Amino acid sequence: MPNVPTHRHPSVVAIDRADAAQHLLELLYRVHYVVGMKVQDTLRTDDTLDRHQIAVLWIIRSEGVDGRSIPRKYVEKQLTSWYDISSSAISKAIRALASAEINLLTITEHPSSGREKLIELTPAGARFVQQMTRNGSAMCDWFLENMSLWEHEINVCLYIYTKVTTIFGKMIDQERLAAGEPIAEAAPQESVLHHPLTYQMAERSFSWSEIPSVPREYATLMQLNIFFPIHYKAGNKLEQVMRSATGLSRQQIIILLLIFGEGENHSKMARKRIETALGSWLEITSSSVSKAIRSLTTSDMGLLSINESPESGREKTVQLTAKGGEFIERMNASGVAYLQGLVDQLSDDEIAMVAHIFSRTNDIFESYPGPFRA
Repeated sequence: MPNVPTHRHPSVVAIDRADAAQHLLELLYRVHYVVGMKVQDTLRTDDTLDRHQIAVLWIIRSEGVDGRSIPRKYVEKQLTSWYDISSSAISKAIRALASAEINLLTITEHPSSGREKLIELTPAGARFVQQMTRNGSAMCDWFLENMSLWEHEINVCLYIYTKVTTIFGKMIDQERLAAGEPIAEAAPQESVLHHPLTYQMAERSFSWSEIPSVPREYATLMQLNIFFPIHYKAGNKLEQVMRSATGLSRQQIIILLLIFGEGENHSKMARKRIETALGSWLEITSSSVSKAIRSLTTSDMGLLSINESPESGREKTVQLTAKGGEFIERMNASGVAYLQGLVDQLSDDEIAMVAHIFSRTNDIFESYPGPFRA
């Protein structure tokens, strides 16, 4: 495939390597939460399945044999590492998908191990996943059509997402090996189309003028395959790193990150806005969100305060306390330290590409018209 000149566009800003990890942390927050949740909403196809169940189906589609079957332990290991839930909760989600009412999966003895189970798509499950893929493809068509500041911006987008997800995957595997944990091996994938350029982009570093051009007929599926790991593997791993050693739940951490990432002056936000975001992202009730917020205001915690809004006595504003601000700074520092491992594996050109593409992704999804569901 001949290379197409993709010289740096005037809109792309060079990023000082010393500041890159902090800059990428702020951008990846939005790609993970704001964009990632919208991608999930499209893949859900309808609202009968929860986010955990959708993740189960997409893992089978992306990493299973022929996109249809996979060992249950592999799925459980992936999801328990992404979510603040137990293996039993994942097993419950899988059993629900195999129930007579839903009937998207079967659970059988694994042919090579009596101690392992194999989960496989039923004919209805295969049709459901096909619809997920069609919906996701429609979303990615819309996204890539908007990735058009210059002729070859799409190629930069596909390259940089492929590169970043590959580096994150290797970092996660190296960490597991260092801790003596086995690396979860997926079944060989045969049915999902991967253009050969995917592997070149993953293993090589390209400058602006070297980035290969991806045929448009492959670009949509490449982007769809990229959105899943950037949200689940990269985003959730970063979230775990920032949460580790804090003693806080995932709900509590996300509340703090939301206020810091999107709040006024990075310090305060309307309580209703927090309830709406977490209700959508974590599929929990407003009362559960309110309970999590209140838990951060206790004398023991002292990370948040709740005040009346100056615009309305019926509305409340949630604000970081001085202690909360210091707490966020420590979390932020741990995230920056982790992302430095990513930055160290990127060239100066690639750092600018990542910052540009993450920023453009956020900007494009500001006008998200989805979810894209047939």
